[in-house]
Amino acid sequence: MTKKIFLVLMLFVISGCGYHVAGKAGQMPGNIETLSIPIFTNSTLEPNVESVVTSAFVNEFVTTVKVVDESPYRLEGSINSYGLTPVSFSSSDVNQEYRLTVSMSLRIYDIQSGKVVWQDRGVVDTEDFSVNTADVAATRDRETAALQKLSRDTARLVKERMLEGF
Repeated sequence: MTKKIFLVLMLFVISGCGYHVAGKAGQMPGNIETLSIPIFTNSTLEPNVESVVTSAFVNEFVTTVKVVDESPYRLEGSINSYGLTPVSFSSSDVNQEYRLTVSMSLRIYDIQSGKVVWQDRGVVDTEDFSVNTADVAATRDRETAALQKLSRDTARLVKERMLEGF
């Protein structure tokens, strides 16, 4: 009798476990299987931001859906702001670190009907990077690396939110 109870309890434990890795479960909104992701719109004065961000989104979403040039569904993005804010200073008041902040609007819509499947107009992310006071080019390289990391992280978080239904 105790063997039966043990087996039943084990079945409940195994089948009832709802654990899953974030971003690895769930469905895309509208059960989307293919998605086109055209180059995002850049409403800032910072050149090439749209290329870096769009590339990160394509690389992230290709692991979940088939990203194609033509699809019934389109992910459109608009980069609304790009800003640098000093966050730390030396004892002689020289900037040592910047915080890069990028805000964007995103939406997935059905091209045929024009219906919005998913939307978030307030996606904001930040990434800090250090300043090289002796080499402006090195600081610019660090800013570019920060933008690339921010873009990858934002794309991953957005996809996870979509898959989890938020």
